[in-house]
Amino acid sequence: MLYYSPMLLGLCLLVAVAIAATALWHMSRPYSGPGFWMAGSWSLIGGIILFIGFILTGSPTLNVLGNAGQLAGEALFLLGIFRFMGRPLPWWIVPLSVSLMVLFNIHYWMYEGNSDFLMGIYSTIAGLLPVQAIVLLLREKSDPATRPARLLVGFSLLIYSIVTLLRGYLGYHDWWHGAPYVNPYESFSYLLPYNFAIPALVMGFIGVTLMTMQRILANSQQHAEQARNSAMRFERLLGASTSAVMIVKAGLIQDANLRLEQLSGLSRDRLVHQSVLALFPESSHDLIQKHLSRTHASQLDVDAVHANGQHFPAEISIAPLGEKSDDLVVEIRDVSHRKALEEQLLLLATQDSLTGALNRRAFNAEAQLAIKRATRYKRPLSFAILDLDHFKLINDNHGHLAGDQALQRFADLCRAVLREGDIFARFGGEEFVLLLAETDTTASMQLLERLREAVNGLILEHAGEPFSLQVSAGLAGWEPGDTMESLFKRADQALYAAKTSGRNRVVLWTANTPEGATGI
Repeated sequence: MLYYSPMLLGLCLLVAVAIAATALWHMSRPYSGPGFWMAGSWSLIGGIILFIGFILTGSPTLNVLGNAGQLAGEALFLLGIFRFMGRPLPWWIVPLSVSLMVLFNIHYWMYEGNSDFLMGIYSTIAGLLPVQAIVLLLREKSDPATRPARLLVGFSLLIYSIVTLLRGYLGYHDWWHGAPYVNPYESFSYLLPYNFAIPALVMGFIGVTLMTMQRILANSQQHAEQARNSAMRFERLLGASTSAVMIVKAGLIQDANLRLEQLSGLSRDRLVHQSVLALFPESSHDLIQKHLSRTHASQLDVDAVHANGQHFPAEISIAPLGEKSDDLVVEIRDVSHRKALEEQLLLLATQDSLTGALNRRAFNAEAQLAIKRATRYKRPLSFAILDLDHFKLINDNHGHLAGDQALQRFADLCRAVLREGDIFARFGGEEFVLLLAETDTTASMQLLERLREAVNGLILEHAGEPFSLQVSAGLAGWEPGDTMESLFKRADQALYAAKTSGRNRVVLWTANTPEGATGI
């Protein structure tokens, strides 16, 4: 008899639904809802199998477990709808519905209750379970993408609920009027849900499957739109950036902005798929390759190469495009102006602005190093102080512009006479100093004499009036234990001697004449 019963057909339909629900859950992860539908379908099937076992054996235990399993499956299926819609789960419907059914079922077996009444209780619980979900599905308006499928699920559950409640009504009616017992597979009331409610439930599952597909499709379209917008924003960002930006993968340029075309002199077509190393001189390739292989952001300063072969100073920033991406974002900034400014600031910090000679601070730093070398290697070193004679008269007679011109021409002449390793500085006013490394006092006297004679032969002119210069110099040779201060003191004494003995001369300080000097 069971072979010809709609109960077997309903079971087969539910098995197909459970298998489809399992596939849907596996395919749609991590979307919420399909996991509940899968669990509910298998639980419902388990309950029906147990109930069929009861029909075949008459076991009360199978009857209790079968009814409980079916209600638990229906409740879990409905919880999936709440989870899919992002609403709080009414967990209480599972224990409440199952426990009520178990209590009435046990009472039926213990006190020989009426099967029609028991069927009415089961149908009432099962028919009321979907009410919350039906209201949610039919009233929800915040997710227009899934609305058609939600309406299908809602009406399917509504049919299921009406049929099940009708079954309950028939059960109460038969109980009230004392209708005789009929086997479940022969009872119109028992078979009513298998003929109508289970097909409605299957249609509802088709609806939730469509609902899931619509959600996935809508999210995919949304993600695609977000990806397009992100790509457009990224492209605009690259275009708006004042830096040359490129995307590099495996050392090859994948994309580049307009600024890189301008900076490199190459079109985008020539840049794409070209090695990033081609933008830099060969001497920098190993260093750049080392930074490209790092997994964290890095920065370095190297020269870059324009298409015309000219080099320019550049600041390079390299950073991974994403945590799991092999792509790198490489920025190149032309820092020629910054380097020029740095060099200018360095000159201002180390050079006298009027004459171009070193200033006092820069001279002291270099002189200390020279004295340390002389001390370590016991090499000769000489120090001289030079002072223009009667410089105040030039300012008074010809003006300060003429004085500035005199200082500049004197400094130019000194640089022309001095050697590359000599340290020349202006200490202030018309006073200059000279440190001659690897030079003894004899050679230093000869060099200073050539300089003095060259100054004597220098004729200057300002506002049509010619004037000349003269210089006096005091020289001191380095001795073991000397410091810059002691050298300066002896050279200053020698300069004083040169001034007091007639000017326009070079005087060498000696130990034999500590308070005097030998004029030349």
